[in-house]
Amino acid sequence: ERNLDWFPRMRAMSLVSSDAEGEQNELRNLQEKLESTMKLVTNLSGQLSELKDQMTEQRKQKQRIGLLGHPPPVNVNPQQPA
Repeated sequence: ERNLDWFPRMRAMSLVSSDAEGEQNELRNLQEKLESTMKLVTNLSGQLSELKDQMTEQRKQKQRIGLLGHPPPVNVNPQQPA
């Protein structure tokens, strides 16, 4: 007879509630991933800042050495006068 009135079309409440739960789980997972990513970015930003400070300090030291010039070589075995 091809009568499909028995099929609960657009009447299945459990599908709607499970979709909402699935969306909530997905939202929670995304929130956790976002928090994890934010922690990683904060950590990497701190490391980058430390590296920047170290590079600045190295440049300062090289500039100091350049300004002082190279000290004259020290003679370890001086010749005795004859």
